[in-house]
This record gives sequence, C-alpha cells and structure tokens, in this order.
Amino acid sequence: MKTIIAVIFFVTYAFAQQPSGTCRNPLTSMPNLQIEKFFKGNWFVTHIMGGSNEATCRKYETRMEGGLIKLDANGDYTFQGKKKLYTTTCSSTSGVPLNPAGPFVLKCRHTHGSENIFFDLTFSVVDTDYNNYALVYRCSTYQSLGLNHGNLVLLQQDKTADGSKATSSLRRRNLNLNQFTKTTGC
Repeated sequence: MKTIIAVIFFVTYAFAQQPSGTCRNPLTSMPNLQIEKFFKGNWFVTHIMGGSNEATCRKYETRMEGGLIKLDANGDYTFQGKKKLYTTTCSSTSGVPLNPAGPFVLKCRHTHGSENIFFDLTFSVVDTDYNNYALVYRCSTYQSLGLNHGNLVLLQQDKTADGSKATSSLRRRNLNLNQFTKTTGC
C-alpha cells in the first residue's frame, strides 16, 4: 500500500512539474551549428508548419553582439483578437554559454507604443546551409498571457525563394514543402 501511495505521489509530482502546453521539437537539432555564421544577416520566415492562414512573412534581423544572439523582427501580431504592428527585440542571456546544438533561449519584447509584451523564444536550428535556407523549430512562451506555441518554420535569406533549396533536407526528415503554409508578404 505504501508503495502504491509513493508511486501515485511521484507520478502526480512529475506531471505537476511539467508545464501544460510545453512545446516539443519533433526533430533533432543540428549538433554543430556555427553560431556566428548563422546569426548574421537577415532571414525571412517564408513557410510555416502548424501556422494559421494568417501566417505572415517575418524578417529576422540577426547578429552577434558581445557574445550574445540578437534578433529583431517587426510586423503585425494578433493578441486577444487584435492585430497591431509590433517592434520585436530579442537577446540571449548574458552569462549563459551558447551550445552549438541549441536550443537557444532568447528573452524578447513586443513593443507597440507604450505597450510591452514579454516572452521567451526558444529557437532550435534543425538544418541550414547558412546561405539559402534554415529549417528551424521555434517556440514562443508568453507566461503573462498563458500562451505557449511552437512550430516548424522554413527561413530563407531570399524572401522570394520558393523553398526548393530545402527539399532534400525536408525529405531526409520525412517532410515535404506541401506540409507547410506559404507566408503572406514574402
């Protein structure tokens, strides 16, 4: 009887520690990402898996600054049914070493006028050729809003690219471009 109670207690505790709605990357991250090479320049979110029909092209302006990853992305975001143009700034955390296998946790802020919404962006690079495409799993966690959403995105350095350069990478992961929604505005 004590064993059964102990098992019930342990299982209850284990599930209580797991946040509900936690994002889970379904694919293995690239083990030896060249961080400085990847986070340099612009990437466009041209395709998204698991996105809505309102999936919008985003320009990720990336750079390394003082050993930190910096990512800026401006665009329309919809929160609680209201679409607004937000300025978004993200940064990795000082003092936390960057692991080439990721994931990279960035602290972010959406700004619209005097309104600020803070969130964490977990960014896992599944594959990239550094010059044309990157297959990335991203998870946005808005603790203050109780929102947690993850999806697989195809980033490209040319916003008009059709995604064909990522075809073999997708195929190796039993995926194809038809499973993704083309974002609008790219």
